[in-house]
Amino acid sequence: MNTRSIILAAIGGAALVAIPTTIAVATTLSDNDHPSMGWHSDDASGRGADAWHSRPRADNDTRMGGGMGMGTGMGTGFGMDGGGGHSAGTGFRGNGPDAMHDGLGDPAALVTAGDTLSSVETASLVYMVNEEKLAHDLYVELGDAWDLRVFENISSAEQRHMDAVRSLLDAYGTDDPTAGLAAGEFSDPALQDLYDTLLEEGRESSTQALAVGALVEETDIEDLRDRATDSDAIATVFSSLESGSENHLRAFVMNLDRAGVDYEAQVLSDSEVSGITAR
Repeated sequence: MNTRSIILAAIGGAALVAIPTTIAVATTLSDNDHPSMGWHSDDASGRGADAWHSRPRADNDTRMGGGMGMGTGMGTGFGMDGGGGHSAGTGFRGNGPDAMHDGLGDPAALVTAGDTLSSVETASLVYMVNEEKLAHDLYVELGDAWDLRVFENISSAEQRHMDAVRSLLDAYGTDDPTAGLAAGEFSDPALQDLYDTLLEEGRESSTQALAVGALVEETDIEDLRDRATDSDAIATVFSSLESGSENHLRAFVMNLDRAGVDYEAQVLSDSEVSGITAR
């Protein structure tokens, strides 16, 4: 098992964060197994081959939907559909945490004319749009590699997260560091190295891919919590992004659990991860 650590370098002045890429998981599956990780709340006992493809998308499933749609859609998004728990019929349904809540509208509309950002707040937006791009691009590649619908669903949510931060960058007149970059391309060499390494790890097995996703979401949650701001617009968007990342973490851990994998916290504490996944 890989024991190296990767340094997630400063983006726009953010502090260095070391995150381990050794993802400690225990499983009875071989690395080449393609486990059936059903993505439905009523799939607890249905783990047959390719369950996530064969089961219908019923009204009580846990699929992640639209959420955080831009323009008027931001007000009615239903994102990860974060409702209450994983039991049949409740799932992640309704106007949940991954949605920008009803009435919020476009994040740019939260910015008051004449508002300015501190250098720290600017760095936070720059950092987070890069981090959302990394998650989006990584999940697209891992979804293609393993044909797991959870990656397709969450990558769509990450695109909406990225668009929300871009909307704030534009409203505050700050350049978007991801503009014009291709998928999997980053202007910061350290971030590029991080992406490449996580992608390599995720391609080792389907369960390793899910564990990489969980690691990324843990990191997102910690980073969002660390970015204090006096801007109501940034605080509102970051709060919604954090809720979305918690939903994504739950989704990855749930799929790992269904594959017989015992996921161990990598960035947050064990109690924090247990608290998030138990909701």
